[in-house]
Amino acid sequence: MKLESMLVPLEIHGAAAAMAPVVQEIARLGVGKALLLYVMNIRETAGDPTMLAHDREAMKKWKACLEACGVSEVEAEVVPGIPWIEILERAEAMHHSLIVMGLHGRSLLSRMFLGSTTENVLHHAKAPLLVLRVHILKEGDPKTCTLKTGIFRRVLYLTDFSGEAERGIPYIEWISGARPESLVVMHVQDTRRLSFVSQEQIAEFNRRDALRLNALKERFEALGIPQVVTVLTTGNAIEEILSVEETLEPTLIVMGAKGRTSPARVLLGGVTEAIVHHAKAHVLVVR
Repeated sequence: MKLESMLVPLEIHGAAAAMAPVVQEIARLGVGKALLLYVMNIRETAGDPTMLAHDREAMKKWKACLEACGVSEVEAEVVPGIPWIEILERAEAMHHSLIVMGLHGRSLLSRMFLGSTTENVLHHAKAPLLVLRVHILKEGDPKTCTLKTGIFRRVLYLTDFSGEAERGIPYIEWISGARPESLVVMHVQDTRRLSFVSQEQIAEFNRRDALRLNALKERFEALGIPQVVTVLTTGNAIEEILSVEETLEPTLIVMGAKGRTSPARVLLGGVTEAIVHHAKAHVLVVR
């Protein structure tokens, strides 16, 4: 299985070098087309033509790298503009299967967090977004950062059996081509939504959901993933997920985005928002 296309916005003067091994890993897994995009922020550079020419040369190296990884069609684009707006315009116009973003190099501090560009894309994009965690090696210098490879080694798939969560299944099937060591399929009965439900009803919910989890387990085992386990818990969904992540240390979390769509923006659900912000693993938010 191949992804039809992916969009990779880059911060050439920041965390791009750290992203390179992971982007190559994604490309080797199977991607038909790729658009590499660097937006030279006009608020900072005023569209300096000298810088524009330099950055276009840097993008040529990225293009050659992805072509060597087996992507048959790679475009590299450098444009002046407001980064998150340019990214969203291309994401909507071309209907990419995946957007891959790291952290905005100029916003890096002594911890991992989302920069404003990634934040805006997370809230507005309609395409699935893979958020890559960058570790800072030297505070205050965006060039001294690293990102762990082996992104598909241990996967945690979060499901509430909704349509949003089910959209993550084709991506698990795609990821299986990387031969992950393990896949954990997790569902949480969120007690914040069960305050008026009896213990008997909760027990029935758990029985039903255990059957659903087992069906997913068998489906994913058929893909050749050597270790597929299920986790069914009851509690605060955010706390339960982060606790499991702390214990199992997945390299990637796959989850559906929940929220209301309006002409102005997409509002993420509380669980999705919290996991993207607080998990240590890379997070793939599927829409």
